[in-house]
Amino acid sequence: MTYPPKGGNRMDTAHKFAKGLEASTLTLDFLNDFAAANVQATLQAAYGTTVTAVLIPVKGTAVSATNPLYTVSLLINNLTPLNGAVGDISTSSMTFTCNSTVVQTTSGTF
Repeated sequence: MTYPPKGGNRMDTAHKFAKGLEASTLTLDFLNDFAAANVQATLQAAYGTTVTAVLIPVKGTAVSATNPLYTVSLLINNLTPLNGAVGDISTSSMTFTCNSTVVQTTSGTF
């Protein structure tokens, strides 16, 4: 066999990569609130299901190229409502599995 093969192009000299299946996670920090219809009640009701999350870097500011809107479907499967020491502010850092690609848009409303 000769290099390059007759009638063929030269072989690549470096790896080429292509986008595969996305495997993303989203980590959010919460101030725990156990009142009805607040953080923990909402997450507990959604546990084991997929919900749509819409995120914006700067709330109260228009969606734009410098303040894009992100939309993703999240599997709510990781709840850690209790942590810290006595007297500490109750917070949780939770990582959720994305069940869709993360979509970024630069127009629309939040």
